[in-house]
Amino acid sequence: MKFIFYLNTLLLSLLCNNVFAQQGDIKCDNIEQNIPVPWQLFREGDVNFSKRIVRIIDLREKPNQVLLYPKNALPVIMYEAIKTKKLIPFKNDSCTSVYSTESILKMGTDTQFVENPNPENPEEVKTDTVITPFDPLTRIYKLRIVEDWLYDKKHSSYVIKIVSIAPVYKLKIAGIDLGDQDLCVFRYYYNDVNKPKDVRNLLAKKCVFNRQNNAAMMSFDAFFEGRYFSSYIVKASNQRDFYIKDQTEYKDNGLDAILENQNIQDDLIKREQDYYDN
Repeated sequence: MKFIFYLNTLLLSLLCNNVFAQQGDIKCDNIEQNIPVPWQLFREGDVNFSKRIVRIIDLREKPNQVLLYPKNALPVIMYEAIKTKKLIPFKNDSCTSVYSTESILKMGTDTQFVENPNPENPEEVKTDTVITPFDPLTRIYKLRIVEDWLYDKKHSSYVIKIVSIAPVYKLKIAGIDLGDQDLCVFRYYYNDVNKPKDVRNLLAKKCVFNRQNNAAMMSFDAFFEGRYFSSYIVKASNQRDFYIKDQTEYKDNGLDAILENQNIQDDLIKREQDYYDN
């Protein structure tokens, strides 16, 4: 019995040493072999309800901060994927027009003009140009998600499919903050093995940090498909194709815009419950 106890203790020790060999590193065995679970296919006639939603994932919110883990940050993964051409950067949500890799890498660079005294003549002022290169880890702080809410009456299932995902950063020119700007738009999933350059296929092979248990990691794909993120709605499909903040009734009333965001979410959940009840 003592031998079995010592053997179990030794095996447990070896396992722990393997998991935490490098403190703080993420361990995901065979993660590179992961492939996304294909989505359920729908027949158009079976879709009883469809709604397109645009939402924002703020990476500064506590549930989303795991996406900024410095050793495996999602913004860095996406930016590096552009450099290595593992992802295709599109210009719009329809994913029809493509940015060149060179143009993307030039975006976000902040050029400032700083006036400093001339050391040779203190009465004169010379202008120095300070160029700050784009750092995805510190500059990308939001993700804009476009998704479809679908109800398939044949299978009696309510499904949420992410259509595209866009990293968002603050645009700065000459040190002046010009507000949020999409870096580019990525197609989230093609559901086609012949078109692998989408976000899901990339994120299925990368691990997201688990703050509760370093030995139980999940892929970024599982994180998004399981909807473990915190977010808020900024747009629902409407006849004018306006964001909530741009609609006349909410343009000058931020509180009502926030309440409308919650109303849209509540309506989607209520509709889902109504379908199941019927």
